Parts: sequence; C-alpha cells; structure tokens
Amino acid sequence: MKALSLLYLGLVAASLLLVHRPSYEPGVSFVLLYLVVAVAVAVAVALLLLPADQFTGGFCAAVYVFYAAFVALAIFFSGGVSSELHALYWPLLLAAALHGSWRIGLTALLSVLAGYVLAMLPAILGGAVDAEDPALIFFRLAALALTGLFVLAAARNLAGAVAADDGYSVDEDGSIFLEMVAGELETHRDVQVAVVLVDPGREVEDLELLLERVRARVGEPVLLGEGSVFGVILSRLDERGVEGAARRALAAASSLGSEETRAGAAIYPHDARTAGDLLAAAGQALEAAFEIESPSAIVLAGQGAAGSEGSYRAAR
Repeated sequence: MKALSLLYLGLVAASLLLVHRPSYEPGVSFVLLYLVVAVAVAVAVALLLLPADQFTGGFCAAVYVFYAAFVALAIFFSGGVSSELHALYWPLLLAAALHGSWRIGLTALLSVLAGYVLAMLPAILGGAVDAEDPALIFFRLAALALTGLFVLAAARNLAGAVAADDGYSVDEDGSIFLEMVAGELETHRDVQVAVVLVDPGREVEDLELLLERVRARVGEPVLLGEGSVFGVILSRLDERGVEGAARRALAAASSLGSEETRAGAAIYPHDARTAGDLLAAAGQALEAAFEIESPSAIVLAGQGAAGSEGSYRAAR
C-alpha cells in the first residue's frame, strides 16, 4: 500500500504536466482539479508515514475506495470522456494481487467501476458526447472490468499456491474446512472427532511460526479468513485430550507474545452429528470463550438435555 501511494504521487505529478500541454482539450477546471490533487497528495503522504500495523484489511479497502473516488473526480474535472487520466485507475486493479485477498480486490474493482461510471455519467446524460464517444466509454469500462476479474482470479490462485508453499491451508470462506470436517466424519464415524477453533489474538508476533508449532504439537491447522483464527480437526480423543490439545495451541500463541488467547471446541457425536452443526457448535464455543474474563480461555461445547440449546464447560 505504501509503495502504491508513492506510485500515485508520481502519477499525479505526471498528470498535472500532461493536462497543461497546449494540445490538451477541452480546457481544464484547474482550481477544482488542484483541490482534488491536493487532497490525494496529502492522503498519499499520510499513508507513507503511518505505522505498518495500521494497514488492516478493512483500512486498505477503505483507502482503495478513496483513491477510486478521487481519480473519478480528477477525470471529471479534466475533461471527462476526453480526459487522459483514466490510466490512474489501472494501479488500483492490482489490489487483489498485492494483498493476496479477493475481498480487497473486489472492493477495489467495484470502486473503480463505480467511479468510472459516475465520472462518465454527466457527459452521457447531458448529450455532450460525440457519436464515437459511447463506444470509447464502454470499451474502457469493459477493459477495466475484464482486467479486474482476471487479477481477482489470479490472486485467488496465487494465495492458494503461497499457502501450499508455506505448508498450511488458507480457507477464506470456510468451505474448505467444512469439507475437511465432513471427510473426517465419513472416515471416522465410529470414533469421536473434534473441531477446535483458536483465536491467538492480534498481538501474536509470528503467525507462520505459530502455525508450525501448532502443526508439530496439535495437528494440521487451517487459517480461516484473512485474520489469525485457525481450526484444527482431531480424532480419537476424549474431552480431556481435546482440552489438552487446545491448551497446547494457546500456549504456543502465548509464547509468541499473544496475551488474549481463546479456543472453542466441539466433539462428534456428543455435540453435533453433521459437519455443519459441529463447526457451528465450535464457533459458538469460541464466541462463549470471549465472555470469560481471563487472559486465556477454552470453552467446550456440551450436550444439554434433550430439546435444550446445550451447555458449555469452560476451562481457564
């Protein structure tokens, strides 16, 4: 993100030189364009000065939305359809590849498309475009959309390849982990199967090292989403064994600087009889662990009386 902001500083400077060329038509609304450029430059410089821990997924997505909006304003105030500043949109389409996240990339792509349409809309509605301009407008829109979709697909494959090289799986929407749980239940129908969800907290120093330690001490971890929460599937363990495995995972996180560690677990067939229900029960147990006022907490989903919603057993 900081490198992209530095790139935008250079692109904005080049754009100002471009729109001041004698051959540039139509005339530029220089005052309004300078206001837009001043804000964009101020934000780019501020991003360069911010600490690295500020750049969460949501923050980066918001910055991409901001950049897309101000590029749209720059295009609008520098001629609209005839503006040559449409190239400023292209770096934003690389968001998915830069972050390895299709969610951030999709946010950037939708922002680019919405900004482009809004920048072109006044000219289209005002009937101020020539006969050849509509084709140019839709060609640019199609080019942006297709390029963005290609980058999204490439980033999704890249994320999977990187995860494979790192030795652990990344499951952004939970579908892969759900299939793994279902496969484990099919293979071990006559034994207990546990799902343990672990939130190591935001202060963990090295997530990759944590996953390596969990793999060695507990089992194969699967990252769920873009955060640090991961899941582990265990079989042939009773409640004490599951609780012990969860304790080892939390201890590994604590050894890497985390102070707020939580774990939730559910066991088949006591807590649920399907993969979806088992995963949901473990998720509810993890949520319950956050209600315990303790630096570290483990909650096991318990099977209550028939017809009841169930109970929980907490281990601090």
